[in-house]
Amino acid sequence: MSQDPYPGERPSTGGSENQSGGPSDGGAYGSRPYQPTQPYQQPYQPGGYEAGDYPTGAYQSGGYQAGPYRSYQPSYASMEGEKAAQLSLILGIVGLFVAGIILGPLAIWQALKAERLGVPATAGKVLGWITTILYALAVLAGIIFFVILVVGLGATSTYSS
Repeated sequence: MSQDPYPGERPSTGGSENQSGGPSDGGAYGSRPYQPTQPYQQPYQPGGYEAGDYPTGAYQSGGYQAGPYRSYQPSYASMEGEKAAQLSLILGIVGLFVAGIILGPLAIWQALKAERLGVPATAGKVLGWITTILYALAVLAGIIFFVILVVGLGATSTYSS
């Protein structure tokens, strides 16, 4: 394959060339910069393209063509639902650490409100239930501990008298 595929575009080097027709230095084609064989024929026109250049039905003039994706404008109900879902999640997380007996049911209530408005709030609802159950168990354990303490103190007072 010793034939040059683009014979008119390569400037001559005037120097020694190897057998394949390329330069012997292995790199540059010569000291002259690349000269295009055909200069650009049409000058720039500020008015744009002529009517025959492109199909007229492909684009609308004066703006973008509406594609398959429409812009989404959330409604008031969906925005309120998203706020309720976020509040439910926040209440569920904070309720795990502080005042869960109050914040857990509030998280469940906000999650149900979000779901009524069409926004899923599963994480907030689950955290609300977990918080509520954990704090209910903690309150129950506290009550049982107090009852055992009172019964134990009552039993020791009967032995000493």
